[in-house]
Amino acid sequence: MYEIKVVLESIRDGALNPGEVVIRTKIPRYEVLAIFHILEGLGLIETIYSKGSHKVYKLTNKGEEILDALEKGHEIDVVAKENKDAII
Repeated sequence: MYEIKVVLESIRDGALNPGEVVIRTKIPRYEVLAIFHILEGLGLIETIYSKGSHKVYKLTNKGEEILDALEKGHEIDVVAKENKDAII
């Protein structure tokens, strides 16, 4: 959970790409990319620019709420729900 909080904190002050987060956090690139994938899937970050493989992300409102809760020491539960509209 520590790495997720650190990544969210690094994005809070402005939109960043994964490479910039690696520089700011010193977390290995492969971990940052995995965390970005998870955070985007949870709706905590969103892509605001994409050209080829270069993407820039920002926190969503939901991401800001979760980060605030983490900073206050709250425990976060993630619940997976079935998406009945999903096409597989």
